[in-house]
Parts: sequence; structure tokens; C-alpha cells
Amino acid sequence: MAETEAPEPEERSAVAGQGPPTSDGRVLYYGTGPVFDEMVTGGGRLRPHWQKFMGALGALDPSLMHERWEAARRLLHQNGVTYNIYGDPQGMERPWPLDMIPLLIPAVEWEKIECGLVQRASLLNSVLADLYGKQDLVRSGRLPPALLFSDRGFQRAVHGAVPTGGVYLHLYAADLARSPDGRWWVLGDRTQTPSGAGYALENRSVVSRILADAFKDGNVQALAPFFTSLREMLVSLAPAKTPDPRIVLLTPGPYNETYFEHAYLARHLGITLVEGGDLTVRDRHVFLKTLSGLDPVHVILRRLDDDYCDPLELRTDSSLGVAGLVQAVRAGTVTVANALGSGLVESLSFKPFLPMLCRHLLGEELKIPGVAMWWCGQKEERTYVTEHLDRLVIKPAFAHLGVEPVFGASLTKAERAALTAKINERPGDFIGQEQLGLSTVPTWIDDSLQPRPLVMRVYLAAKPDGGYTVMPGGLTRMSATAGRLIVSMQHGGGSKDTWVLGRSPSEYRVATSRIQGVPSEVRSMEPRTIAAREAEIRPHSGDLPSRVADQLFWLGRYAERSESVLRILRGVYSRLSDGARPGANDQLVPLMRLMDWSGMVPRDLVDLAESGTGRGLRQALQGAVFDGSHPNSLRANVQRLHRTGAGVRDRLSLDMWRVITQLDRQCEPASARSRVDTAMLLRLDDLITTLAALAGLEQESMTRGPGWRFLDIGRRLERGINCVTLMRGTRIADGAGDDPAVHEVLLELGESFMTYRERFYTTAQRTPVLYLLLCDETNPRALAYQLSHLSRHLAALPRPPMIDSKSQHSPTAAAIRLVDEAREVLREPDIIRDRFALRSALNRLADRLPEISNLLAHAYFSHAFSRSA
Repeated sequence: MAETEAPEPEERSAVAGQGPPTSDGRVLYYGTGPVFDEMVTGGGRLRPHWQKFMGALGALDPSLMHERWEAARRLLHQNGVTYNIYGDPQGMERPWPLDMIPLLIPAVEWEKIECGLVQRASLLNSVLADLYGKQDLVRSGRLPPALLFSDRGFQRAVHGAVPTGGVYLHLYAADLARSPDGRWWVLGDRTQTPSGAGYALENRSVVSRILADAFKDGNVQALAPFFTSLREMLVSLAPAKTPDPRIVLLTPGPYNETYFEHAYLARHLGITLVEGGDLTVRDRHVFLKTLSGLDPVHVILRRLDDDYCDPLELRTDSSLGVAGLVQAVRAGTVTVANALGSGLVESLSFKPFLPMLCRHLLGEELKIPGVAMWWCGQKEERTYVTEHLDRLVIKPAFAHLGVEPVFGASLTKAERAALTAKINERPGDFIGQEQLGLSTVPTWIDDSLQPRPLVMRVYLAAKPDGGYTVMPGGLTRMSATAGRLIVSMQHGGGSKDTWVLGRSPSEYRVATSRIQGVPSEVRSMEPRTIAAREAEIRPHSGDLPSRVADQLFWLGRYAERSESVLRILRGVYSRLSDGARPGANDQLVPLMRLMDWSGMVPRDLVDLAESGTGRGLRQALQGAVFDGSHPNSLRANVQRLHRTGAGVRDRLSLDMWRVITQLDRQCEPASARSRVDTAMLLRLDDLITTLAALAGLEQESMTRGPGWRFLDIGRRLERGINCVTLMRGTRIADGAGDDPAVHEVLLELGESFMTYRERFYTTAQRTPVLYLLLCDETNPRALAYQLSHLSRHLAALPRPPMIDSKSQHSPTAAAIRLVDEAREVLREPDIIRDRFALRSALNRLADRLPEISNLLAHAYFSHAFSRSA
């Protein structure tokens, strides 16, 4: 057990202050009440392992600490670190709450934690192996049958399915808390989809920068080798004789609370981030839907709960999983980490039995005990719980019950009686737990160090040759308020970096990052090292997942659609804010017609504008800019852009995601004072600049692979459709064809004013304007330019493996044919001179261009043809 100083409750104070260490080793900070404080003893004296850190930290000057925090906040913002909180009125994506002061743990104490958690992970793995195998623990009476068969976490569909090497827990996490006597206890086990390891790595990245000197002087153990070991383990899980294993991370999607971490880990580990719809099962093999067909998948690191993984055999209403996944697992063609059903031992009902199970299965005493618990399904334990409700916390025995914990001490006499009746009615559903006073850790709040209760989550990864590697640190979470014993990010808690001191990074690498051969007893394959096997993993060319291609395609379309709406709005506001502008009132009329054509404002408002009475105009314009419920508003389109970008976050550069996030923030509703016309115009100018930055990053920072092609196809197609919309909406093929105001508006919205003046040296006239915006293949805003690029992109796309892919009737060939036909339409000699020819051409183009999108979806986004494994 960890050797720590005993607290001195009689000297403790409920006061929290701040300041540098004094000459006698004291610091102006005190813990709260009779609990253990991580930094100071009861009298306020610094613990030995904190003295060097506080000395390196220097004076806790509020202005300096604010500067550090601002740097940390900006780093988190730039890296796009967020945490989703369901139903939050401030928005689902919240900035990651990180405190600057880390939790420090000395090396001697950490070694004991490591040893105890490796034992615990091995124990839980053995329990799972028995319960999903022979079930000797139940047959012998060591575990009550009700404990297993009343728990929905027991997945009967995978009973008897032995995972690769007999390992059920490939990634394990334990929540630890320190009791008042200084000992560490296990509060809970995370055996299904342990979350937070990516956040822990990001915390380290930020804190090690803002406290660089203290980090260096503290000789803090590195986290990176743990993730190297994790990747080596995943590679080793591929079925036998797989020369080029495909590893994917299965996520519920961008609305999951920890989606940032899913994308972060996938990128950091170099594996593919997928959703359930990206995978399919054929002949008991799992495949990834890619542009070139179906690619075999060999290892799935899942972040999806057990019962959601397969709607065919587990939870039938799940739309997040993969139908037939259980069959593939049984057949041994794919390895799922953690194994399906591993969430069973997360249930609190198992916790009272672990000391006995440890002695039986491992022949050892449990090195780190859990908090004392009593399962009410046993008579003596139930009696104890009901008689001591005032000293216990009552929790659900099984995770599926979803009941919030009840603190007995806070109940009235009548409420305790009611709770006792519930327990006696369904005793197996309840656990009584000792109420543990959590230790406190210094947290920088309101310009001072203040104590907050903490829970530390530590992560372990299985080794290919057996045993577990422990991350030297973890994710420390602290409560939002002093004395609050529920530590949860969903309830406003914060996080800290965790520093394990005393051993150099090089020593750690030698101790934990051994590259081992895959033992022959695990699988049949020729001996070779993991490092050699990793060297064989080649980039998969042309294997972009179909969903990712689809979302990149729509990312391009939404970006271009947002710009089109934005330019129209800017054109309107520029005329409203500058009444002295020549022709402003005349040009406002075609702009309003265009807004009507695009569904941005109602028709009656356009009629009023044409008659010179603009009542209600500004209110409608405000809605067209900021109303997210308006389907054609700027904000609605930017929100679509942001959501689509979030779905492919792992495919975008950090700079691209920063620009998309900035765009979303810039489009938030304005205050009343900033809604004057000039202020709105300036704000729209800023948005145009941000969209231009996004387009520039697409062109200059993305490799010219299928992903970039689909993004640019989306842009080119949407820009082409917008060009046709501009022509039809301004009625240039009708009576407005000779109106100079219409010509001016078209040149402005087509961003072609400078080119026109440079070439034609005349006022805007119908024929040259139409040529420049429709037929000029050298003008990046012209329709002909978009069609030219679409033709090249479509010809370069990988051909889907359908039977008639080379046929003229295939979707790809049909899309190419439509583009060629559209280009021929623009080559007709009368299109820019004759109104009837122009109207006919625009109508044909309006029909053909959207159909290209449908053909691409049919060819690439929803196919089901397999490549050979």
C-alpha cells in the first residue's frame, strides 16, 4: 500500500489561500476538513515531493498565473479540444476545462499503484474469461447466479467466443481516490470503452508548455511510450498471417461526449476513425466501405458500448453498430478491443466479491482494495445496508439501471423508510457503499489556490506477450465546488495533468516499451517482431471510407453555399449602409429578387423593396443572417458546414479545423448594438475572409488524394449550381437582361469586377458579363471553369468495383457524360446573345448539375461490393 504521510486533522483549517513557499517550507494554502490534501500536511507544510515544484513555480502572482492560464486556454482552443455536454444551453461543444496546477505523485508511491492495477486488470480479465467460458465461479457458488444473469451487461450472444490470446481487456482504466488515511482505493473499473487517455495526453501537451521549467526540473515520466505500446498491442491482435492489417477506431459519431478524443487517438495512433455505417459484414468478415470497394478490417478498437455494437444480436434498436459483428467475432476473422461483453465487470455488484476472487484465481491478496461495498442481494449484507443508511451511499448494482447515487445522510426519516422499502422489494438492484471522503488537490480558482476533491483515472494496455503496461500518469478530475463528492465532467468538473516524478523518461522507455515477438501460442505465424510488422504497414491508397468521401464532398458544398449566401447578404448591406453609392437603390432590387429565389426572404418583402418601401427589411435580413432555424440562412449553412467538418475531424488539419470553428463562432447572433448596417457589413467582411482562409488551406495544405478531390468536387459543383442560380434569380434571361444594375450585381457576386474592367474597359454590359461568368474557362468563378475541373476530377476518381463500372450506363460514366453535356451547352454560340437560348440553357443546366451529385452518391457513397481480402 502507498506509504504517505498521515493527515493532521486537528491542525487543519477550512481556509484556502495562496502564495509562495515560506522560508520554513510552508505555503499559504490549507486543505479542507479532515480529508487528505495532496500538497500539504494538516498544518500547511508542503509534502516533500511538492517542494521542488512549488519552488520552480515561483511566486503565485495573479497576473502571471492569468497569463499562464490564457496561454493554456489559447492552446486548447487552437487544438480544438472540446467535451460534449448533452442538453447544455451554452452549446454541446464546450471548451475542455483544464487546471494549470498538476497532481504530483512520487515514483515510490506510483510503483505500488502500478503493481496493484496490473494485478487488478489481470484479475478482471480472468473473471471475464470464466463468465464467458465455463462459468466455474457460478457453478462453485463463489458468485451468486443472480449476479450474472440479472445483469444486462452479460452479453449472452458472445458466450463461448474466446478473443485472440484469451485477452478480454486490451485497454483498462481504474478510477482511484485517496482515503483520509492516505491510502489509495479503487472507486470504479472501466472495462468496456475506457475514455480519457487522449485527454490526458492533450493535458500533458498543454501543461508541459506553460510550466516548462517546473516540468523539466520535476523529471516527469513521459506518456508517449504508453501509446506506442498501445499501438503495438493493436497490431499484434490481427488474425494469423495478415501481412497488412487494417485497424479502425469505432466511434458513435461526432455527437458523443468524447468525440474529440476519438478523432485525436485515431490520428495519434495512425488508424482509421469509422462509424458503424462505415463497416459492413460479408460472409462473417468485417469490411470497411471505401471508394474502391470493401476493404477487410482486422482489428476494431471500439468506443461504442457493448449492446450498441450489433443490432442483429445485441441491442436491436441500435443505429450505431454493425449488423453481423458478433458472427465475425465468433468466426475469429476480426478482433474487437475491448472484447464484446467486457462491460459486465463494470457493474458494482462484482466489487464486494473481488478480494475473494483474487485469492481464488490469482492466489494473492488484492493489493489495492476497492471502497467497501455490500450487495443487497445477500441477506446479511442487505440488513447491514438498511440499518446504516445514514452512513452509506446507495447505488445501482447494475449499470443498466441508470439510477443516480443517493447519499443516505442527506435523507429525511421518511425518505430513508421509502428507500428501505425499495431495497427490500428488489434487493439485487442495490449496492451500499461506504462514503469516502475524497482527498483534495490545489486548484487555481479566483486568483488563489483552493482545495477541490479529486478522482484519478489510470490507464493500462495489454502487452502482446502477456501482462499490462501502465500509463505513468492519467486523467485527474476534480469537483467543481469544494466538498462536492460527485466528480464528473458532465456536472461541471475540471481536469488536471498527472505528473509521476522521479524516474527519467529514458529509464521508463527501457522498462515499459520492450518490443516483443508475438508468441506462437497466441497465434500461428512465423516469428517476427512487432517493429518489423509495423514497418510492413503501408499507406492504403484509394481506400478513403465512403462516409468520409461523402462528408468531404458536402463540406465543400456547404462551404461554397455559405459563401454564396454571404456574398448576397454583403451586397444588400453594402447598399443599405451607403445611400450615396451610385445605383444603390436600383441594384438592391435584383439582390432582393435573388434572395427571394434562394428562399432567404419572403416574396412580399421583395415586392415592397421594388416599390421603394422597405418596411420589415432589416428584421428579415437579421433572420437571413443569424436565424439557425431558417433553413436558408447564413447561420444554418455555417452550422451544416461545422457539423460536417466535425464528422471528418480526423481528416482535417488542425489549422483547417480552427478556421471552421472560428467561422462558426463568428456567425453567432450579434448583440443589438452591432446590428447597425455598417457593423453588420464589417462582420460579413470578416466572415468572407475566414471562408477564404478555409479555401486557401484546402488548396495549399491537402494532399491531392481522393479526399481532396471529393472536397473540391463539392466546391466546384456547388459553385456551378450557384452560378446558374445567380443567372436565373436575377432574371437576366428575361426582361431584366438589359438592366445595368443586374450586370453590376452579377459581376460583384461573381467576384469578377476587376477582371471585367481589365479586359473590356467599358461599363457592365450583358454579352461580356455573360461570357465572363459562364463561358470563360480561365475565370475561377465562371461556370465553364467549374465544369472543366469537374471533368478532370471525375476522370481521376477510383472506379468502384461494380460489374458495369466500365459501361456507359455506370453512375461514374453517367456523371462524366452529364458534365460533358453541360460543357457542350456552354459552347452553343447563341447562349450569350439570345435570351431564349440562354433561358433554355440555364434550365437544362439547372436539371443536369444536381443530378451529378446523385450519381456520385450512387457510385461511391452507398455501394456494397467487396475487394478480395
